[in-house]
Parts: sequence; C-alpha cells; structure tokens
Amino acid sequence: MANVGIYSFGRKQGQRCPNKMLRPFCNTTLTEIMLSKLAQFGAESFFAGYEQEFCVACEKASVRFVQRDLNSISIDEPIVDILSFLKNVDHEYLLWVNPCLPFLSVQTIRTFLNDCLAHQCRPTFPVVRRATHFLRADGSAVNFDASVKTLNTKKVEPLYEMAHAFYFFNRDFFLEHGRYWHWDDVRTVELPSNDELIDIDEEHEFALAENIWNERHDDASR
Repeated sequence: MANVGIYSFGRKQGQRCPNKMLRPFCNTTLTEIMLSKLAQFGAESFFAGYEQEFCVACEKASVRFVQRDLNSISIDEPIVDILSFLKNVDHEYLLWVNPCLPFLSVQTIRTFLNDCLAHQCRPTFPVVRRATHFLRADGSAVNFDASVKTLNTKKVEPLYEMAHAFYFFNRDFFLEHGRYWHWDDVRTVELPSNDELIDIDEEHEFALAENIWNERHDDASR
C-alpha cells in the first residue's frame, strides 16, 4: 500500500450553519460520526482542528489529532493556507474525507481509496451523473436542444457533477502548487446518487439529515 494518510478537518466558525461540526446532531455530532469512520483506518488516519473540543473528541475516538493554527480557521482561501497543517504530516498521498456527509459509509471510502491505489495514485475525485435539463444563467440550454417541444430526460446529454465527498491527491504537489491537481491530469470516479452524498452546508440540510438519521435509528431499534 502506498503511503496514504486519510484525514478530515473542522472548525467552529461557519456562516451558513454555525458550529455544525460540534453542535448536537441526533445524540451525537458530525465530528464524532466522522471520527468513528477515521478510527477504522488506524494509524494512517488523522483529524485536524484548532479548538480544544476537537482534540478531546479525537482522544475519545483514538484518532490522531493534528493542530491547526488560528489563521487557517479564519480564512476561506487560499486552500494551501487553510490546509497549512499538511506541512506537518509525512504522508506521500492524502485522502480527504468530507466530515459533513454523515451517511457516507466506510465501505464507500474504502472502495474509492482502493480504486485510487489501483490507478497508480493519480489525483482523483468522485462525480455523480445528472440526466436532466441544465440552463445557463441567461436561460440558454446547456445539454439539450432548446427547440424540442417535449421535455424528456431520457434524451438529454448527461452531465457530471463534482461530488465533494473526498479528494485524493499528492501532498508535495499540493504544497508546491497550492492546488490539489492539474485539471488535465485528474481522474474521476462515478458514485451512485443516493443519501450517502447528503452534504450539510446550510441549516435546512442539517435539519433534513437529522430527520433521516432519526428515522433510520428509530427503525433499527424496533
């Protein structure tokens, strides 16, 4: 196996959904859910945070904690400064896992990682196939003939949406170039469109995910 680190990171700040990583989520937190997954990858996994709450959660879950600095949690770009803590890890390759996808399974993460390893560790990200009608901001058609009279999704040209579930990249390339990859070199892997990809960015998504989580656990307890 290549020298791969599997990691995630978080902060308390957030404008769209404040403190989403640490606030209660169905008798747990998004951080605890993420750490339970990272723990299954053993010593190769780690979580980066600035606040003490993240350090305590990592100790409880037996996941390596990597300290972030104040600047990295106070900015929205550039990404190389947000992820400045990667200078302090020695993995040749890195797999970032989005901590805001509570339903993302360990099996899906492992399958994606194994695919990356099988393709010489080239930079890779997942995509989802969307077969529907897309429009530009000016209303013009993107992937269908605007002269058609019958709207039929079976006849549109599918497009692929970037699924921000995880990124696989070379650490040294990232630190040198300040980006994950060159777009003419990166691979894509298609994922099925299902609730594993529910990504909590805003309050309504947090509430939706909570409802689904509660329903599943209620069903499991019956």
